[in-house]
Amino acid sequence: MVVVTGRLSSMPEDECRDLLRGGKIGRVSVTYDALPVIAPVNYVLDGSSIIFRTRRDGMLASACDETVIAFEIDELAADGSSGWSVNVVGVASLLGPGEHVRALSLGLVSAAGDDRDQFVRLRMGLVSGRRIMPLETFASNA
Repeated sequence: MVVVTGRLSSMPEDECRDLLRGGKIGRVSVTYDALPVIAPVNYVLDGSSIIFRTRRDGMLASACDETVIAFEIDELAADGSSGWSVNVVGVASLLGPGEHVRALSLGLVSAAGDDRDQFVRLRMGLVSGRRIMPLETFASNA
């Protein structure tokens, strides 16, 4: 069901998953040292999980060890007139050595460098998305 409120409309979960499947860069939101942190990551969708890489001894690895995190992707017009965003909340876990080979087969690269050898799996729980309709579309639908 799509809910329209003003120029914003909610997106069905299957559309959100399609957008996640087509993306490559997202933002991870975690709590680290009791403070909120948002970090960009390269990712792939693997079934009902989002997989990304980070440094084994880094902040994200520490903050994503069996914790609830948020993930977001978006595409917005520079003037804010149209676009969409998808948000995911779920439990993140560090992949162990036994899962490393499978994760490598997903073809995930990290723009931040080759030292990102810790894979993280975000099991998708809550998935939601919103679309911003251009003003002329909104006016014609009103």
